[in-house]
Amino acid sequence: MICLSNVIGAFGEGLYFWVFPIYVRSLQADYVQLGVVFSALYGAAALAPFPGGFLADRFDRKKLLILSWTPWIFAPLIYSFAGTWVQLIPGAICWGASMLGVPAVTAYVITSVNDKKKLASVLTFVWSSYSFSYIFAPATGGYLATFLGMQWVLRISAILAAFSTMTFFFLHSQCPKKVETAISEYSSSSTEEKRLWRKMLVWSAFFTIVTFLVSLARPYVQTLLDEEYHLGEFYVGLFGSINFAGVTFVGVVMGRLADRWRKSGAISLCLFLYVVSVVPLLLIRETTGLLLIAFLLGGSSVIFSLVSSFVGTIAPQAKQGLWVSIPQTLSMLAATAAPYLGGYLYTISPAYAFTASVIGIPFLALFALAKLRD
Repeated sequence: MICLSNVIGAFGEGLYFWVFPIYVRSLQADYVQLGVVFSALYGAAALAPFPGGFLADRFDRKKLLILSWTPWIFAPLIYSFAGTWVQLIPGAICWGASMLGVPAVTAYVITSVNDKKKLASVLTFVWSSYSFSYIFAPATGGYLATFLGMQWVLRISAILAAFSTMTFFFLHSQCPKKVETAISEYSSSSTEEKRLWRKMLVWSAFFTIVTFLVSLARPYVQTLLDEEYHLGEFYVGLFGSINFAGVTFVGVVMGRLADRWRKSGAISLCLFLYVVSVVPLLLIRETTGLLLIAFLLGGSSVIFSLVSSFVGTIAPQAKQGLWVSIPQTLSMLAATAAPYLGGYLYTISPAYAFTASVIGIPFLALFALAKLRD
Protein backbone atom coordinates (compact mmCIF):
# COMPACT_ATOMS: atom_id res chain seq x y z
CA MET A 1 0.00 0.00 0.00
CA ILE A 2 2.87 2.38 0.76
CA CYS A 3 4.48 1.61 -2.60
CA LEU A 4 1.14 2.10 -4.37
CA SER A 5 0.68 5.44 -2.61
CA ASN A 6 4.20 6.40 -3.68
CA VAL A 7 3.53 5.53 -7.31
CA ILE A 8 0.29 7.56 -7.48
CA GLY A 9 1.47 10.56 -5.46
CA ALA A 10 4.90 10.78 -7.06
CA PHE A 11 3.40 10.73 -10.53
CA GLY A 12 1.21 13.69 -9.58
CA GLU A 13 4.06 15.57 -7.95
CA GLY A 14 6.43 14.71 -10.78
CA LEU A 15 4.11 16.36 -13.31
CA TYR A 16 5.30 19.73 -12.04
CA PHE A 17 8.04 19.44 -9.41
CA TRP A 18 10.93 18.84 -11.77
CA VAL A 19 10.11 21.98 -13.79
CA PHE A 20 9.02 23.90 -10.68
CA PRO A 21 12.12 26.17 -10.72
CA ILE A 22 11.17 27.25 -14.24
CA TYR A 23 7.62 27.93 -13.04
CA VAL A 24 8.99 30.05 -10.17
CA ARG A 25 11.10 32.02 -12.64
CA SER A 26 8.01 32.61 -14.81
CA LEU A 27 6.45 34.43 -11.83
CA GLN A 28 9.08 37.21 -11.96
CA ALA A 29 11.52 35.60 -9.48
CA ASP A 30 15.24 36.22 -9.87
CA TYR A 31 17.75 33.53 -8.91
CA VAL A 32 17.99 34.62 -5.27
CA GLN A 33 14.19 34.74 -4.97
CA LEU A 34 14.06 31.26 -6.50
CA GLY A 35 16.40 30.21 -3.70
CA VAL A 36 14.09 31.87 -1.17
CA VAL A 37 11.13 29.75 -2.36
CA PHE A 38 13.15 26.55 -2.02
CA SER A 39 14.51 27.70 1.34
CA ALA A 40 10.92 28.15 2.56
CA LEU A 41 10.02 24.72 1.22
CA TYR A 42 12.98 22.97 2.83
CA GLY A 43 12.71 25.12 5.96
CA ALA A 44 9.17 23.91 6.59
CA ALA A 45 10.32 20.39 5.77
CA ALA A 46 13.15 20.69 8.31
CA LEU A 47 10.72 21.45 11.13
CA ALA A 48 8.54 18.41 10.42
CA PRO A 49 10.60 15.18 10.74
CA PHE A 50 11.63 15.53 14.40
CA PRO A 51 8.07 15.92 15.81
CA GLY A 52 7.01 13.37 13.18
CA GLY A 53 9.49 10.88 14.58
CA PHE A 54 8.35 11.59 18.13
CA LEU A 55 4.71 10.97 17.13
CA ALA A 56 5.61 7.86 15.10
CA ASP A 57 6.96 6.21 18.25
CA ARG A 58 3.77 6.86 20.23
CA PHE A 59 0.69 6.79 17.99
CA ASP A 60 -0.85 4.75 15.21
CA ARG A 61 1.45 5.30 12.21
CA LYS A 62 -1.41 4.75 9.75
CA LYS A 63 -3.35 7.72 11.13
CA LEU A 64 -0.18 9.82 11.24
CA LEU A 65 0.48 9.12 7.55
CA ILE A 66 -3.05 10.19 6.58
CA LEU A 67 -2.77 13.35 8.67
CA SER A 68 0.67 14.32 7.37
CA TRP A 69 0.01 13.63 3.70
CA THR A 70 -3.08 15.89 3.63
CA PRO A 71 -1.13 19.22 3.32
CA TRP A 72 0.62 17.66 0.32
CA ILE A 73 -2.70 17.88 -1.54
CA PHE A 74 -2.94 21.64 -1.04
CA ALA A 75 0.61 22.52 -2.12
CA PRO A 76 0.10 22.25 -5.93
CA LEU A 77 -3.39 23.71 -5.58
CA ILE A 78 -1.95 26.86 -3.99
CA TYR A 79 0.78 27.01 -6.65
CA SER A 80 -1.84 26.92 -9.40
CA PHE A 81 -3.49 30.14 -8.17
CA ALA A 82 -0.27 32.07 -7.47
CA GLY A 83 0.17 35.32 -9.37
CA THR A 84 3.66 36.15 -8.04
CA TRP A 85 6.53 34.10 -6.62
CA VAL A 86 5.71 35.31 -3.09
CA GLN A 87 2.30 33.62 -3.30
CA LEU A 88 4.05 30.27 -3.83
CA ILE A 89 5.45 30.28 -0.29
CA PRO A 90 2.25 29.04 1.50
CA GLY A 91 2.21 26.08 -0.88
CA ALA A 92 5.89 25.46 -0.21
CA ILE A 93 5.13 25.41 3.54
CA CYS A 94 2.34 22.88 2.95
CA TRP A 95 4.75 20.67 1.01
CA GLY A 96 7.26 20.90 3.84
CA ALA A 97 4.63 20.11 6.48
CA SER A 98 3.88 16.81 4.75
CA MET A 99 7.40 15.66 5.73
CA LEU A 100 5.90 15.04 9.17
CA GLY A 101 5.01 11.58 7.89
CA VAL A 102 8.39 10.53 6.48
CA PRO A 103 9.73 9.10 9.78
CA ALA A 104 6.43 7.22 10.15
CA VAL A 105 6.90 5.65 6.70
CA THR A 106 10.46 4.63 7.54
CA ALA A 107 9.49 3.27 10.98
CA TYR A 108 6.48 1.42 9.51
CA VAL A 109 8.68 -0.32 6.94
CA ILE A 110 11.51 -1.09 9.43
CA THR A 111 9.04 -2.67 11.86
CA SER A 112 7.49 -4.74 9.05
CA VAL A 113 10.82 -6.23 7.91
CA ASN A 114 11.74 -9.42 9.76
CA ASP A 115 15.19 -9.92 8.24
CA LYS A 116 17.14 -6.79 9.18
CA LYS A 117 19.98 -7.86 6.86
CA LYS A 118 17.69 -6.94 3.96
CA LEU A 119 16.60 -3.60 5.37
CA ALA A 120 18.60 -1.44 2.94
CA SER A 121 17.18 -3.39 -0.01
CA VAL A 122 13.62 -3.01 1.26
CA LEU A 123 13.88 0.71 2.06
CA THR A 124 15.56 1.56 -1.23
CA PHE A 125 12.83 -0.44 -3.01
CA VAL A 126 10.08 1.49 -1.17
CA TRP A 127 11.62 4.85 -2.06
CA SER A 128 12.40 3.62 -5.58
CA SER A 129 8.66 3.06 -6.04
CA TYR A 130 8.36 6.81 -5.44
CA SER A 131 11.06 7.71 -7.97
CA PHE A 132 9.66 5.14 -10.45
CA SER A 133 6.71 7.40 -11.24
CA TYR A 134 9.10 10.30 -11.76
CA ILE A 135 10.51 8.39 -14.76
CA PHE A 136 7.30 9.13 -16.66
CA ALA A 137 5.87 12.16 -14.87
CA PRO A 138 8.24 15.06 -15.79
CA ALA A 139 8.06 14.43 -19.54
CA THR A 140 4.28 13.94 -19.27
CA GLY A 141 3.91 17.13 -17.25
CA GLY A 142 6.04 19.08 -19.73
CA TYR A 143 3.89 17.79 -22.59
CA LEU A 144 0.60 18.57 -20.82
CA ALA A 145 1.81 22.06 -19.95
CA THR A 146 2.27 22.90 -23.61
CA PHE A 147 -1.48 22.81 -24.26
CA LEU A 148 -3.20 22.78 -20.83
CA GLY A 149 -0.93 25.29 -19.12
CA MET A 150 1.00 24.71 -15.89
CA GLN A 151 -1.94 25.83 -13.73
CA TRP A 152 -4.06 22.85 -14.81
CA VAL A 153 -1.11 20.48 -14.52
CA LEU A 154 -0.80 21.60 -10.89
CA ARG A 155 -4.51 20.95 -10.27
CA ILE A 156 -4.21 17.45 -11.72
CA SER A 157 -1.29 16.93 -9.37
CA ALA A 158 -3.49 17.88 -6.40
CA ILE A 159 -6.10 15.29 -7.41
CA LEU A 160 -3.48 12.55 -7.64
CA ALA A 161 -2.05 13.57 -4.25
CA ALA A 162 -5.55 13.13 -2.80
CA PHE A 163 -5.78 9.59 -4.22
CA SER A 164 -2.32 8.85 -2.87
CA THR A 165 -3.41 9.92 0.61
CA MET A 166 -6.61 7.87 0.41
CA THR A 167 -4.51 4.76 -0.24
CA PHE A 168 -3.30 4.86 3.37
CA PHE A 169 -6.83 4.07 4.56
CA PHE A 170 -6.21 0.51 3.35
CA LEU A 171 -3.08 0.09 5.50
CA HIS A 172 -3.19 -1.99 8.67
CA SER A 173 -2.79 0.08 11.80
CA GLN A 174 0.67 -0.12 13.34
CA CYS A 175 0.87 1.03 16.95
CA PRO A 176 4.37 1.14 18.50
CA LYS A 177 5.17 -0.86 21.60
CA LYS A 178 4.54 0.86 24.92
CA VAL A 179 7.43 2.89 26.18
CA GLU A 180 7.52 0.87 29.43
CA THR A 181 8.11 -2.36 27.52
CA ALA A 182 10.84 -0.77 25.45
CA ILE A 183 12.61 0.59 28.53
CA SER A 184 12.77 -2.84 30.15
CA GLU A 185 13.98 -4.33 26.87
CA TYR A 186 16.92 -1.92 26.55
CA SER A 187 17.80 -1.09 30.14
CA SER A 188 20.49 -3.79 30.25
CA SER A 189 22.30 -2.34 27.25
CA SER A 190 22.34 1.40 27.92
CA THR A 191 26.10 1.58 27.24
CA GLU A 192 25.63 -0.04 23.85
CA GLU A 193 22.75 2.32 23.08
CA LYS A 194 24.96 5.33 23.86
CA ARG A 195 27.62 3.98 21.50
CA LEU A 196 25.05 3.53 18.74
CA TRP A 197 23.67 7.02 19.49
CA ARG A 198 27.12 8.52 18.87
CA LYS A 199 27.46 6.53 15.67
CA MET A 200 24.05 7.75 14.48
CA LEU A 201 25.07 11.37 15.15
CA VAL A 202 28.27 10.92 13.12
CA TRP A 203 26.30 9.57 10.18
CA SER A 204 23.75 12.37 10.56
CA ALA A 205 26.49 15.05 10.54
CA PHE A 206 28.04 13.45 7.46
CA PHE A 207 24.67 13.33 5.68
CA THR A 208 24.00 16.97 6.61
CA ILE A 209 27.27 18.16 5.02
CA VAL A 210 26.57 16.14 1.88
CA THR A 211 23.03 17.57 1.64
CA PHE A 212 24.29 21.14 2.04
CA LEU A 213 26.82 20.79 -0.79
CA VAL A 214 24.43 19.01 -3.14
CA SER A 215 21.66 21.55 -2.45
CA LEU A 216 23.86 24.44 -3.58
CA ALA A 217 23.30 23.35 -7.17
CA ARG A 218 20.43 20.87 -7.39
CA PRO A 219 17.60 23.50 -7.49
CA TYR A 220 19.33 25.18 -10.44
CA VAL A 221 19.80 22.19 -12.76
CA GLN A 222 16.49 22.88 -14.50
CA THR A 223 17.26 26.60 -14.80
CA LEU A 224 20.64 25.77 -16.33
CA LEU A 225 19.02 23.51 -18.93
CA ASP A 226 16.27 26.01 -19.72
CA GLU A 227 18.09 29.35 -19.72
CA GLU A 228 21.71 28.50 -20.47
CA TYR A 229 21.30 25.47 -22.74
CA HIS A 230 17.96 26.64 -24.21
CA LEU A 231 16.20 23.29 -23.96
CA GLY A 232 12.42 23.40 -24.22
CA GLU A 233 10.02 22.28 -21.48
CA PHE A 234 9.70 18.83 -23.03
CA TYR A 235 13.45 18.18 -23.02
CA VAL A 236 13.84 19.57 -19.51
CA GLY A 237 11.06 17.17 -18.48
CA LEU A 238 12.78 14.32 -20.33
CA PHE A 239 16.01 15.09 -18.45
CA GLY A 240 14.01 14.78 -15.23
CA SER A 241 12.49 11.47 -16.30
CA ILE A 242 15.91 9.98 -17.03
CA ASN A 243 17.21 11.45 -13.77
CA PHE A 244 14.59 9.57 -11.77
CA ALA A 245 15.18 6.42 -13.77
CA GLY A 246 18.66 6.65 -12.28
CA VAL A 247 17.19 7.11 -8.79
CA THR A 248 14.98 4.04 -9.28
CA PHE A 249 17.31 1.52 -10.85
CA VAL A 250 20.56 2.60 -9.23
CA GLY A 251 18.67 2.76 -5.93
CA VAL A 252 17.70 -0.92 -6.13
CA VAL A 253 21.28 -1.91 -7.03
CA MET A 254 22.82 0.22 -4.27
CA GLY A 255 20.38 -1.17 -1.71
CA ARG A 256 21.43 -4.74 -2.49
CA LEU A 257 25.09 -3.70 -2.52
CA ALA A 258 24.71 -2.03 0.88
CA ASP A 259 23.20 -5.21 2.37
CA ARG A 260 25.85 -7.52 0.88
CA TRP A 261 28.89 -5.28 1.29
CA ARG A 262 28.93 -2.01 3.31
CA LYS A 263 26.44 0.82 3.46
CA SER A 264 29.33 3.29 3.76
CA GLY A 265 30.86 1.80 0.61
CA ALA A 266 27.59 2.19 -1.30
CA ILE A 267 27.35 5.79 -0.10
CA SER A 268 30.87 6.54 -1.34
CA LEU A 269 29.90 5.18 -4.77
CA CYS A 270 26.84 7.45 -4.82
CA LEU A 271 29.06 10.45 -4.07
CA PHE A 272 31.37 9.40 -6.88
CA LEU A 273 28.37 9.33 -9.24
CA TYR A 274 27.57 12.91 -8.21
CA VAL A 275 31.04 14.10 -9.19
CA VAL A 276 31.08 12.29 -12.55
CA SER A 277 27.66 13.73 -13.42
CA VAL A 278 27.96 17.37 -12.28
CA VAL A 279 31.36 18.07 -13.85
CA PRO A 280 30.30 16.96 -17.38
CA LEU A 281 26.98 18.81 -16.91
CA LEU A 282 28.94 22.08 -17.10
CA LEU A 283 30.79 21.01 -20.23
CA ILE A 284 28.35 19.04 -22.40
CA ARG A 285 25.37 20.54 -24.22
CA GLU A 286 24.61 17.70 -26.63
CA THR A 287 21.24 16.09 -25.82
CA THR A 288 22.34 12.43 -25.74
CA GLY A 289 25.23 13.22 -23.41
CA LEU A 290 22.94 15.22 -21.12
CA LEU A 291 20.55 12.28 -20.79
CA LEU A 292 23.38 9.99 -19.68
CA ILE A 293 24.41 12.65 -17.16
CA ALA A 294 20.79 12.80 -15.94
CA PHE A 295 20.82 9.05 -15.19
CA LEU A 296 24.06 9.25 -13.21
CA LEU A 297 22.91 12.37 -11.35
CA GLY A 298 19.76 10.54 -10.29
CA GLY A 299 21.76 7.55 -9.08
CA SER A 300 23.71 9.79 -6.73
CA SER A 301 20.50 10.63 -4.81
CA VAL A 302 20.14 7.22 -3.19
CA ILE A 303 22.13 8.29 -0.11
CA PHE A 304 18.90 9.26 1.73
CA SER A 305 17.60 5.66 1.68
CA LEU A 306 20.98 4.20 2.65
CA VAL A 307 21.40 6.49 5.67
CA SER A 308 17.82 5.82 6.79
CA SER A 309 18.32 2.06 6.49
CA PHE A 310 21.49 2.17 8.59
CA VAL A 311 20.00 4.37 11.31
CA GLY A 312 16.87 2.23 11.32
CA THR A 313 18.97 -0.90 11.78
CA ILE A 314 20.77 0.35 14.88
CA ALA A 315 17.87 2.29 16.43
CA PRO A 316 16.14 0.89 19.54
CA GLN A 317 12.71 -0.40 18.58
CA ALA A 318 10.88 2.11 20.77
CA LYS A 319 12.83 5.02 19.26
CA GLN A 320 12.93 4.14 15.55
CA GLY A 321 10.84 7.09 14.44
CA LEU A 322 12.80 9.55 16.54
CA TRP A 323 16.21 8.26 15.49
CA VAL A 324 15.50 8.23 11.75
CA SER A 325 14.03 11.74 12.02
CA ILE A 326 17.35 13.20 13.24
CA PRO A 327 19.37 12.83 9.99
CA GLN A 328 16.25 13.84 8.05
CA THR A 329 15.82 17.01 10.13
CA LEU A 330 19.49 18.01 9.99
CA SER A 331 19.70 17.41 6.24
CA MET A 332 16.58 19.50 5.66
CA LEU A 333 18.09 22.34 7.69
CA ALA A 334 21.14 22.17 5.44
CA ALA A 335 18.88 22.13 2.37
CA THR A 336 17.14 25.24 3.72
CA ALA A 337 20.28 27.39 3.76
CA ALA A 338 22.01 26.01 0.68
CA PRO A 339 19.63 27.15 -2.13
CA TYR A 340 19.85 30.76 -0.91
CA LEU A 341 23.65 30.70 -1.04
CA GLY A 342 23.50 28.80 -4.31
CA GLY A 343 21.28 31.52 -5.77
CA TYR A 344 23.92 34.17 -5.05
CA LEU A 345 26.63 32.03 -6.62
CA TYR A 346 24.47 31.24 -9.63
CA THR A 347 23.76 34.95 -10.14
CA ILE A 348 27.50 35.58 -10.45
CA SER A 349 28.02 32.55 -12.70
CA PRO A 350 26.22 29.20 -13.05
CA ALA A 351 29.61 27.51 -12.91
CA TYR A 352 30.25 28.91 -9.42
CA ALA A 353 27.21 27.22 -7.88
CA PHE A 354 27.97 23.84 -9.44
CA THR A 355 31.70 24.02 -8.70
CA ALA A 356 31.05 24.89 -5.05
CA SER A 357 28.61 21.99 -4.89
CA VAL A 358 31.06 19.38 -6.13
CA ILE A 359 34.43 20.51 -4.79
CA GLY A 360 34.18 18.86 -1.36
CA ILE A 361 32.40 15.68 -2.44
CA PRO A 362 35.53 13.57 -3.29
CA PHE A 363 36.88 14.13 0.24
CA LEU A 364 33.54 13.08 1.75
CA ALA A 365 33.51 9.96 -0.45
CA LEU A 366 36.97 9.00 0.84
CA PHE A 367 35.89 9.73 4.41
CA ALA A 368 32.84 7.47 4.02
CA LEU A 369 34.96 4.67 2.61
CA ALA A 370 37.76 4.92 5.17
CA LYS A 371 36.12 6.09 8.40
CA LEU A 372 32.39 5.34 8.47
CA ARG A 373 31.56 1.88 9.79
CA ASP A 374 28.33 -0.07 9.50
